[in-house]
Amino acid sequence: MFRIRYAKTIASCAALAGLALLVTLVLTHTGPAKPRPAPQPPGAIVLSTGTYLTAINIHNPSFRETITLYKRAVLAPPESDTRAFPPSDFQRYSLLPGRAVEIDCADIEKLLADTPIIFPKGFVTILAREPLDVVGVYTAEPPEVSPSPLTIPGIALEMLNIAPRIEFVPGGTVAPAGRYYEYSAKFLCFQPLG
Repeated sequence: MFRIRYAKTIASCAALAGLALLVTLVLTHTGPAKPRPAPQPPGAIVLSTGTYLTAINIHNPSFRETITLYKRAVLAPPESDTRAFPPSDFQRYSLLPGRAVEIDCADIEKLLADTPIIFPKGFVTILAREPLDVVGVYTAEPPEVSPSPLTIPGIALEMLNIAPRIEFVPGGTVAPAGRYYEYSAKFLCFQPLG
């Protein structure tokens, strides 16, 4: 008799525990359907309104050597945009020892002069035979609004070190054939009109 009661109690507890687990799973993984964002048409702006700027800072850490670097830009359209945007041609630049240079949105627009720019976002590629210090500086600023005690104007700033990878460039390109340090930095340049 004791064994039968004990077995029934264990079975009842196990059934209740299973039911509690099932109810917990159902309640935590279901709920009202969440709306999905509508697909964006090609070229649509998918950012919050405001100003987005990029500056890529390049420093030659050498004390003696002038480093020749090659830079180019390429647009990164959304996957739904079927147009092909080839990268710009490489431009050569000599950076003296201990000096630095900045590639900002105006420079990127010059690199992309032959490309129709709808919404400039993409990558800047930098090649150099010697290592460089490369930092991407990204800023975002909300649109100007009338002053109110509820709004706090501000600028978001982020700096990212751009790590190099080793790339072997074939002959016949703008850069002499050989081994290069390649730095690829993301860029985003958008200023609303008006």
